[in-house]
Amino acid sequence: MSGLNKSAYVLALTLLIVTLAACSDDPTATGPGEDAGWDIGPGADTTEADGASEPIAAEHPDNDSVVILVDQREVQLTNGASEAIEFEVPANAVSVSIAVDGLRSESYGLKFWTGPDDFAFVPEGWDANGGQICFRNCNNRIAGSEGAFAAIAPNNPDSILEAGAHRFAVSGMRIQGFSGTPSNALVKVTVLAKLRAALPESGVLDLNIHFTGSNGWTAASAQSNPDFAALLASVDTIYQTVGLRLGRVTYRDIDEDFQVLESITGEGSDLMAMFSLSESNAMNAVNLFFVEEINSPPPLAGKILGIAGGVPGPPLLQGTARSGVAVGTSPQEGAPAIANIVAHEIGHFLGLFHTTEHFSIPNYSPAHDPLPDTPNADTSYLMHAGGAGTTLSPWQGRVMLSNPWVSHTENTP
Repeated sequence: MSGLNKSAYVLALTLLIVTLAACSDDPTATGPGEDAGWDIGPGADTTEADGASEPIAAEHPDNDSVVILVDQREVQLTNGASEAIEFEVPANAVSVSIAVDGLRSESYGLKFWTGPDDFAFVPEGWDANGGQICFRNCNNRIAGSEGAFAAIAPNNPDSILEAGAHRFAVSGMRIQGFSGTPSNALVKVTVLAKLRAALPESGVLDLNIHFTGSNGWTAASAQSNPDFAALLASVDTIYQTVGLRLGRVTYRDIDEDFQVLESITGEGSDLMAMFSLSESNAMNAVNLFFVEEINSPPPLAGKILGIAGGVPGPPLLQGTARSGVAVGTSPQEGAPAIANIVAHEIGHFLGLFHTTEHFSIPNYSPAHDPLPDTPNADTSYLMHAGGAGTTLSPWQGRVMLSNPWVSHTENTP
């Protein structure tokens, strides 16, 4: 892998940030009013702070439909790539997820991923120019990220998941200013498969919610706050359209120093340090962090309303540099409702790309997601870059429900 020049680095950084961020501090559309969705009023949840709540939307099932195919295997990268890693996908797999946990100073992705009959989920050589997101020529879109990386297949109709032998290799680069050098790090690789007799039509998503004190919310106060209950209800209402419900929720206070995230990229970033706090969580659930502000890194500027740890985030892994979703609560004129931002960013974390970006990038336009049922430039969609919509398509629902973070009421394959 060659060094990354300044222009390529800026493009890669821009693509990474806009893929993860819900929208900037200058949105062009306002969010709809929050809908209470289900009846959760003050005092409905009596759990003590830092404890696990009772189910708030649905009876929580055990997630025994997920099997481990590769378990935290140590893999050596040499000159920017690993040797091929092989695994067998069992019958009845509705999704396969790959996760890489590495150094915070490096960015990771996949060199290639092939399945039976040499079907290329990710073709070798796609990243020859230092790209972070495989927009074109990838049957299964992936987006590289710092510190930890994840991919899920299938994430669109062109990605054909079949039982049998699969192979992939990890790629890595150490970013140093406006240049990069090939990684020689030792990383940990995990591969998971979700097994179902048929595609899931419903599911339950648990949350670990972390509070910095922003918006006056704490682990204790949020549980009896009607506005916070309405926020969760709105997220649940949005997700219900594709069969997904919120399940158990834990509430946890973290250091108020994380109220303002001054850095979201780089080895010592506030974002990575905050996401890493998830390591001590008792429940293995998606981590949601409420902060006051999230600042964009140079050469970008402004504030970010929300950011996810990946597209998707590392599945069923706590404590990595990408194990979470951060949402800013500071009021910003014209911004979507906080509930929309939460639903949007968790959508990223479960594997959804922006349906449409609100800008053009040379050689990468149009920047649209890989799904056939998400119209271009339709701001009514939740995953449009503006973040003000609420619509989810059937294929978006399929990607979300197939993610290992989502459990199901009937888990026998």
